[in-house]
Amino acid sequence: MKSYLYQISVLFMVLVLSFSTGCYDGGEDPDFPVYSYLTPVENPPDVFQVVYNISYVGDKPAYVTFEDDAVWLIEKLGDARINYWVMNDSTTHDIYSADTLGLKAGFTYIFIANNNNYSDFTNLFTMFTKLDYDYDTFEPKF
Repeated sequence: MKSYLYQISVLFMVLVLSFSTGCYDGGEDPDFPVYSYLTPVENPPDVFQVVYNISYVGDKPAYVTFEDDAVWLIEKLGDARINYWVMNDSTTHDIYSADTLGLKAGFTYIFIANNNNYSDFTNLFTMFTKLDYDYDTFEPKF
């Protein structure tokens, strides 16, 4: 019986702390879609996020296919210790905190998050913002 009451009181404290520390803000949904890394993203809007569950070890790939050739700002939101990179058919490109890349239409890029070293993380959010730059003259293209 003591164990049962202890578990309930711990659960109650976790819920109270979650609400009081801002884990749940009760606010409105963001003005952009948030995709899970588990579902392929095709033809995303000009601003979107991808969320990764990084609570366990290993690579978490998100497959993203863009509709147009465009220049994108890609930002890792949160702790910089999480490894994050993008792969095309022949190479990889690390994204340390943010990077701007020219990405081509119709090609499926693989954006990978990896948390092999830390046990204190649960989620990583990444932000994608389409920029108003000329793709043809922009470098680097990836």
